[in-house]
Amino acid sequence: MKTRSAIQSFSLRSLALGIVMLAGAASGYVLTAVLLLCASSLLLRYLQDKHAHWRTLGVPSPPATLLVGHTLRRLGLSMPFMTFFDEMYNDYNGRDFCGYYDFLKPGLFIGNPELIKSILVKDFEHFSDRRTFDLGKVNPIANDMLTNATGAHWRLIRSVVSPAFTATKTRRLLPLMAQRAAHLTRLAMEEATKGPVEARALCGRYTMDSIASCAFGIECEALSSDAAAFPKMAAKIFQLSPARALKIVTLLVAPKLAQVVHKLGIDFTSPEFHFFRHVVSHTLRMREESGIRRGDFLDLMMETKANGKEGLSDNTMAAQAILFLLAGYDNTANTLSLALYLLAHHPEAQATLRRELAFAKLSRNGGELTHDHIMELPYLDAVVSETLRLYPAAPVIERICTKQYTIGGTSVTLERGQPVIIPVWNVHRDPRHWTDPLTFKPERFVGRAKDSIIPYSYLPFGQGPRSCIGLRFALLGIKVGLLHLLTAMEVKQSSSSVYPVPLDPKVLTLQPKDGIYVDLKPLEAGIQDAIKGEIDRYPPSGSYDKGLVRELEMFYATEDSNTILKTS
Repeated sequence: MKTRSAIQSFSLRSLALGIVMLAGAASGYVLTAVLLLCASSLLLRYLQDKHAHWRTLGVPSPPATLLVGHTLRRLGLSMPFMTFFDEMYNDYNGRDFCGYYDFLKPGLFIGNPELIKSILVKDFEHFSDRRTFDLGKVNPIANDMLTNATGAHWRLIRSVVSPAFTATKTRRLLPLMAQRAAHLTRLAMEEATKGPVEARALCGRYTMDSIASCAFGIECEALSSDAAAFPKMAAKIFQLSPARALKIVTLLVAPKLAQVVHKLGIDFTSPEFHFFRHVVSHTLRMREESGIRRGDFLDLMMETKANGKEGLSDNTMAAQAILFLLAGYDNTANTLSLALYLLAHHPEAQATLRRELAFAKLSRNGGELTHDHIMELPYLDAVVSETLRLYPAAPVIERICTKQYTIGGTSVTLERGQPVIIPVWNVHRDPRHWTDPLTFKPERFVGRAKDSIIPYSYLPFGQGPRSCIGLRFALLGIKVGLLHLLTAMEVKQSSSSVYPVPLDPKVLTLQPKDGIYVDLKPLEAGIQDAIKGEIDRYPPSGSYDKGLVRELEMFYATEDSNTILKTS
């Protein structure tokens, strides 16, 4: 009996102990769950507070995604970046200014031309740096590029590089560029016999050959080679693959992690970048060994170092060469091919341009145009300017606030390190600045119409000290290419093309998604007969065009009379 009682007592104690232990365990789980819930709530509140910065200042801002803010949309990873910019500009007061978030960091989106002027020029000292990645540990040469350099290092590079792009320097390059443009025309004649021509690929080969030869003395023969390694490698470097996007995000969010990953063997430098670095480094080494000089961009940088001045290291020189090759190739090829595409879809504008080019050549002895004459042709400049308005070389301009800045007339203050976006794409298409903004109208940039353009509403190459230093070179290449092509061929719409051209949402520049197709038709009977036919089909509409037609008719009438006299 006692034994049974003892057993029962032990069982009760065991049960009680078990209940106590279970209760303790349960309360531990509950406590843990409560703590996790509190921590999650605090984290959520913290993240929400970070994305409340602009709301507390009364600045409009689109709804931000938790943690990532607007980064994925801004980089075109979750939607085309143009779509996101349109939303910011039209729906959230981006025409003036509105807020956005790069992950948790607030940034400002500015579309007001007066504010743009302040950011880029008037108050430049507050915004002297572009957005950069610290690539020193993963790609030191890229870290030395002019676009990535900051502060005093940027000023040193700019002072050495800028003299290479003066009007005096680009004048000397006209004969070389004209040779490439003549070669381009011959190649275009051959391509025209095969059907629709993909203008982006054709122009890419021309611009790469021009840049490589004129700027760096590299004869890559891109126009002649079907393989065309330079254009292919340059095109690939702008493609935003998922792997490359992940690397960019890693550099943005966790640069220290990027360094660790790099040490483990993950290369943050693309194969295309390695290709161009090898080519430029080889060219520099050969010139140092041979002493051969061409008077080009590389020579200028090497001379600064040789003269004992504060020059650039070999890595920094290679960085500027690669930057110019890549940026110059993409922008020039894109603009030239888009100009051809727009002229194909607007034959009346093409007729006016051909009249101007023909008259310019006829009015010069031997038909040879100088650098200054080409650059000053009004309608040629207008066609290129209007192409750049619709498809700017820099669709987005970014700056970093380098010291605290208050937006004039407001209480909105930017802190050091906060980014600023200027949506050139939207400003160029704003009906407040441009009538019928989506229509191709070169006349906007001719005569008095050009004088009425609102300052800082036209920014294809940026403005201020950090604007594109190679714009003269790029414009010369585009204009010389158009001059040679349009005095030898007619550009017509292709059945393979869609208007307007669809843009690739996965590329951070304004590149066509499926290429740019046009039909090219040689002027078999000569430019004179072509112009006479176009005068009947596309009568002159403006005072400038009417003046061109009068001059051409007088010239052709005189020429025809002389022909009759000679044969009678």
